[in-house]
Amino acid sequence: MQPPPRKVKESQQLKVLFSEQLSKLQSKQQQDTELLEEIRSFSKQRAAIEKEYGQALQRLAVQFQKKDWQRGNMDAVVTGSVFAVWRSVVDAAAQAAASRLAAAEEYRRLTGQTSKSIHNAKETGAKRGLERLQKVQGEVVEALRELHRVKKSYLHLSNVASVAREKAAEAQSRPRKSEHGIFHFRPGLHKMTVKLNARMKECEQRLNEARNEYLLTLAAVNAHQQHYHAHDLPLLMQQMDGEVYDDLRHHFARLCGTEMDACLATHEPFSRIWDCVAKVTRERNVQQLLQESDSFRKTSDFIFQPDPQDMVSALQDIQGPEGESCLVKEAKKWATKAAKDYKIITHGERALEMLESRLKLLSGETGLSVEQKISEVQETVRKAKLSRVKAEARLTLLAHSVAGIEQWLHNAMHQAEEELETERRLSEQRRSTEEFSEDELELTDFEVYEDEKGDIFADPMSPSGTCVYPAACRVIYSYQASQSDELSVTEGEELHIIEDGDVEDWLKVCNSCGQMGYIPEQYVKVLCLPAEGSAQLDGSFSSTSSSGNKERA
Repeated sequence: MQPPPRKVKESQQLKVLFSEQLSKLQSKQQQDTELLEEIRSFSKQRAAIEKEYGQALQRLAVQFQKKDWQRGNMDAVVTGSVFAVWRSVVDAAAQAAASRLAAAEEYRRLTGQTSKSIHNAKETGAKRGLERLQKVQGEVVEALRELHRVKKSYLHLSNVASVAREKAAEAQSRPRKSEHGIFHFRPGLHKMTVKLNARMKECEQRLNEARNEYLLTLAAVNAHQQHYHAHDLPLLMQQMDGEVYDDLRHHFARLCGTEMDACLATHEPFSRIWDCVAKVTRERNVQQLLQESDSFRKTSDFIFQPDPQDMVSALQDIQGPEGESCLVKEAKKWATKAAKDYKIITHGERALEMLESRLKLLSGETGLSVEQKISEVQETVRKAKLSRVKAEARLTLLAHSVAGIEQWLHNAMHQAEEELETERRLSEQRRSTEEFSEDELELTDFEVYEDEKGDIFADPMSPSGTCVYPAACRVIYSYQASQSDELSVTEGEELHIIEDGDVEDWLKVCNSCGQMGYIPEQYVKVLCLPAEGSAQLDGSFSSTSSSGNKERA
């Protein structure tokens, strides 16, 4: 029996991707910070030596021309790059060495608080943005963990259903084999066959439920990942950059304007720089960063990975005890959820407009309080948008199997619109009464989104249907280690499972001598008690088998 391949887990790949994104963004922030510091240092030194006229200015320009202005990230100067514009400014300064004395006072003013304020705003925005990015990435990782839990439950139930089918088939073939025997126990065999067939149907139904949950969760996780790359990541990058590129453009323009006014002889080179400064935008520089790194490109969608024994790869309808379709129930549920999220989003945007208008009239601690409320409402709206995207993804998948989803969604959205209109009218009535306070904020209809605590990359708890580690196991196939981190085992040997392996279908175990290493999961049989759901199924099979043995005796 060949061991399974050492395939890296999807969650591990996602963590590596997110770590690389964080590293790239931190490197970008560091580069921008270094650039701002160089601009400030340059302006200060230049103002000090302007009085010494051209020769000293020329030495300074040459000094900065030797700097590693490309930061090792570009093969050539790109139009619109802040580094290219900065190099052009330094080159033009070297050419204008003979006309620097008249501009000394202007450079002294430019050395003031402009560059320092840009530097402080950049550091603050970068710190907040990286914290929020880690939080949003944690939500994607947590969604993928939930997908792995559902997938493992589905695979477990698929194995149970396969065993049930085999037992039922064996029971049906047994009467034919015993047709010419001396002893006949047809009533007992028929009873056992009926029980096994009933158990098989029960297992098939539970398998369908688990498969449906797996497919729906898979659609939601893929939608979450798409939303992260299409909306969350670009928005957070924009928030991290803030207005730094606008400030840089303004600062470069001041430098160029001073040079043009100081000396007409240097008008031509600084005019060219002026045109380049107009092209300095955040979009150009971010696009350049995205092209340099593959980690920001959208990853492929997760796909459904069926069990080899399961031939079904689509949603399967299940009739409830009252004859209600489970897929219809799911469709109505998510149509209502999408409409509710739409209501939260609309209500939040109204509250944001009111808060932002009020913030313009406030200052001090009151203004900080309103800013905090704005941040809370923005977070609520963001989560509601994400929730709606995931709900619509589930509805899109359900639409292939259930008719009438568009009408249910239309009805739910219509009801949400009516509720929003009613709330708007009530709000206008409250504003017209004397009891209304200007400080009152309409923030009461938001759904509560609880943030997960702890490390976003921590290993999750053991899912339902698996043993809690450490757990005892017995080797059913001998295995010879082929790598340094693996462990050789022999058939019949008892081990202790320490944790899941770093790749799928492998376990980390410890033998009686204290040696630890990885072995294939299929080579051992776990001796711990399974979760409640699987215990009932396995117990039923055991009792059924025992009953059949007694009857044969």
